[in-house]
Amino acid sequence: MTRQAPTAKRALSRRTIGVASVGAGAAALTGVVSAPAQAAAQSVTVEQGTLAPAVVYLTDADTIAVDASLGNDFRVTLGGNRTIETPANSANGQQIIFQVTQGSGGPFAVTWGTGYEFSSALPQPKLSAGPGQTDLLGFIYSAAKGTWLFVAYVNGFD
Repeated sequence: MTRQAPTAKRALSRRTIGVASVGAGAAALTGVVSAPAQAAAQSVTVEQGTLAPAVVYLTDADTIAVDASLGNDFRVTLGGNRTIETPANSANGQQIIFQVTQGSGGPFAVTWGTGYEFSSALPQPKLSAGPGQTDLLGFIYSAAKGTWLFVAYVNGFD
């Protein structure tokens, strides 16, 4: 009787890791977190071959500070007309997405700091007007230009 080898197929596994810092265009991983309590606190999930960065909730204020070393997915709900500062700690080639949600008293407008650059083909957009509507705005950092280049906009998520 011939014995067959076990099947090599495996389900993708989920593991939680921490991101220590972003420098020279790459994230340094701190290691696998095995305890469930630690995993819940990290909020960074890896599936084989992918990395989902931690969500960074920005503090709503007249001027909204952004630290690019904290992640790539920034979210804020506007409580008035706001200025979003140029991100600190930017890394060349880093990509960030802002999820900007209108608060209940809107519509509110956003003014972008001097470190953001818009083009004639993709100018600074007017945000959605409805309360609770969310717009997504994507930027890539160019160290050569010293600016965050506006590359994507999708509006009107309810």
